[in-house]
Amino acid sequence: MQLLKPAILAFVASLGLVSLAHADEASDCARAAEAESRMRACTAVISGPGFGPEQKAAAYRNRGRARVEAGALDAAIADLDQALHLNPADHQAFTYRALARTGRGDVDGAIADYGEVVRLRPNSAVGYNGRGHAYLVKRMAPQAIADFSAAVRLNPTSATALNNRGLAHKLAGDLPRAIEDYTRAIMLNPIYALAYNNRGYAYEAAGRKAEAIADYRNALLVDPSLVGAKDGLARLGNAAPAVAESEKLILEGRALVETHCASCHAIGSTGNSPRPGAPEFRTLHTRHPLQGLREPLTRGIAAPHDEMPKFKLPNADIDRVVAYINSLGRRP
Repeated sequence: MQLLKPAILAFVASLGLVSLAHADEASDCARAAEAESRMRACTAVISGPGFGPEQKAAAYRNRGRARVEAGALDAAIADLDQALHLNPADHQAFTYRALARTGRGDVDGAIADYGEVVRLRPNSAVGYNGRGHAYLVKRMAPQAIADFSAAVRLNPTSATALNNRGLAHKLAGDLPRAIEDYTRAIMLNPIYALAYNNRGYAYEAAGRKAEAIADYRNALLVDPSLVGAKDGLARLGNAAPAVAESEKLILEGRALVETHCASCHAIGSTGNSPRPGAPEFRTLHTRHPLQGLREPLTRGIAAPHDEMPKFKLPNADIDRVVAYINSLGRRP
């Protein structure tokens, strides 16, 4: 018996290690920051022993989501089909498959999937907003307005749903209601570049040149990549000053992040962060919606990684930093 003891202990220890490895794989499949890491972990769960049908269904869903993010839409749809075969009530799998189908041009399929999301989760603002967007792509304005209105009713603070309903009202030819929705979206999120841009289009269509110019300029100050805003200013004869102001804001924003952030973070469009655990600025959109960066900067970002000081920036500097971050990955 004494001779068997080490072997038994080793066997028990190995079971523990296998269990820990399984836990790590399942956790990484669900939560790893990089899509590639999630795909690898999910593949291990799908193909490995010791995982039940529920875990495999979640792994197919999470790998499908990661593949949507990576642009591998056909593979994503195949994964999400498997997830729904194993768990037909997985509303998240329907949501991700709808996104993939939209990207593949299968808008009717996306509408059907979002319909399942709404059936399974009647209070899902995400489901209504997604289906509204699909209706908008098909230029079905009344249906889009109805779904975006449902999303706004379920989540009255959703600037995205209000902006989208504004697009649907504009498609229906109702410029006053479109402008009202864009304005409400901007009140909720003062750096919502697309809402400024879209309200600029509506003002321009209504013959309100001064308001259109102001909105196109505001859109460019937040997001210098908005070609539509630049084109709008060119049409209205006001392009050069706004573009120059936008470029100036980007340069000033880069100077600020070089001073305050570059010792820990990679602040450019390439390279790794000097400090492990400090996110590269070009990846911040995966952690915060870019239109939502102003709020954490305003209240002060506290210790997202070890030894990061808590600090606050004045509003004018926050505008500069946001403009610079928005420009990353979009400039030659």
